[in-house]
Amino acid sequence: MNDTIIWIIIAVFYAPLHFMLPVLFLFIVGDEPEDVRKRLIRGVIIDAAASMLVAFAIAITLAMYDMLALAIVTLVLFMVTPFIRVIRYRRVL
Repeated sequence: MNDTIIWIIIAVFYAPLHFMLPVLFLFIVGDEPEDVRKRLIRGVIIDAAASMLVAFAIAITLAMYDMLALAIVTLVLFMVTPFIRVIRYRRVL
């Protein structure tokens, strides 16, 4: 199978998890006012998009050097980055 197709399949399964987990977390445990929650969700989505682009750039680079296991670990570790904004906001409260 072509490497490009494999990376597209990985992105299709990775993106919903990367975007929806932090937003779902905010909906479940969030007790903020509506306007604050909307701002927080917007910020989390922007953080998720940026971290996903960086994660895929690093992972594809690592995969080109035959370090596929490290590339997958990188993708998994970058799943945590959208939660940083939420954790910082909770600490301020």
